[in-house]
Amino acid sequence: MATALDGIRVLDLSRLFPGPLCTMFLADLGADVLKVEDPVQGDYMRWLPPYAGRYGAQFMALNRNKRSMKLNLKAEKGRDIFLRLVEGFDVVVESFRPGVMDRLGVGYEEARARNPRIIYCAVTGYGQDGPYRDKPGHDINYAGYAGAVGLTGPPGGAPVVPGVQVADVGGGALMAAIGILAALIARERTGTGQFVDVSMMDGVVAWLALYAAAMFAGEPAPDRGTHTLTGGSPVYQVYETKDRKYVTTGNLEPKFWKELCRLVGREDLADSQFEEGAGRERVFAIMREIFRTRTRDEWMDFFEGKDVCVGPVNTLEEALADPQIVSRGMVVELDHPGGGKMKHVRNPVKLSGTPPVVRAAAPGFGEHTAEVLGEIGIGGDEVEALRKENVV
Repeated sequence: MATALDGIRVLDLSRLFPGPLCTMFLADLGADVLKVEDPVQGDYMRWLPPYAGRYGAQFMALNRNKRSMKLNLKAEKGRDIFLRLVEGFDVVVESFRPGVMDRLGVGYEEARARNPRIIYCAVTGYGQDGPYRDKPGHDINYAGYAGAVGLTGPPGGAPVVPGVQVADVGGGALMAAIGILAALIARERTGTGQFVDVSMMDGVVAWLALYAAAMFAGEPAPDRGTHTLTGGSPVYQVYETKDRKYVTTGNLEPKFWKELCRLVGREDLADSQFEEGAGRERVFAIMREIFRTRTRDEWMDFFEGKDVCVGPVNTLEEALADPQIVSRGMVVELDHPGGGKMKHVRNPVKLSGTPPVVRAAAPGFGEHTAEVLGEIGIGGDEVEALRKENVV
């Protein structure tokens, strides 16, 4: 079956989460992704428990459909091999701090000197310039600087750690994939590649566009938990149920709110959708009491087939067994190196003509080193000599 990125070749030097997730999305879409790993430790995620067979389950979840080779970029012969590989690839993805690849002698300028068509994507916390470019950090730091953590939590309460890695995934992996795909399309017109600078902090800022737009239009910046979309409205809220579980309500449009009020016997609240002050608190109190009268699952049965925006707050286990997620094929099982099987979350993109394909589990550490070296004319005794010199 044809895939969208057939023929596209990606050198993946990234580690941990954002870069590998980006390149896995590309691999699912058909790209030949070669994971280039340090010969001593490789991608740290390989060795993090819990394990699925020989390697960490989280590593396996982020690196399917890829090949792996060992290569020491600190060695002169390793740098030479990398640049020879660049000549035959389309994309490089790396996630080191700014300047590291340049100091190693394998940065963008060296790469494009070998291959002017190369697309070179750097995924970093703060970007290639600015006063924070050299700061260390992780998802929580980038989201904190960008303002997302400050908006998350109850009114008047402390900010809370988001339940998903919005900077790593939304600001890093997805923005990198968009940038790479855009650069590939541009290359079809211009014939040349380009540098793709992805800052995870920038990416989170882009996710705050709605709040920023209101502020730029003259409204005050929202306090934590007070915006309609962050918990400040009874129509867009999480309510506790009789069994101490929760349901979500997202009845922003008047027709949905009025129908909810009718169904729960409080049509008198139909015109109180966006009340402020004491009126809003009154609606909050009434709705909290209403939702405590039934269990979560009783409410879901009650609203089944009704035209209202209500859903359960699922646990992760419940979510992955949810009939909609099962129906959409979002979980797939693969055989893994070292024995055994493991379920994976599938690529969410649905394409009618060139769909993503799950071809293989994550590769063994350096599994394809000899194969890849053979592709650039290095074989036999030379490969063994490189191994003895700790180049591969």
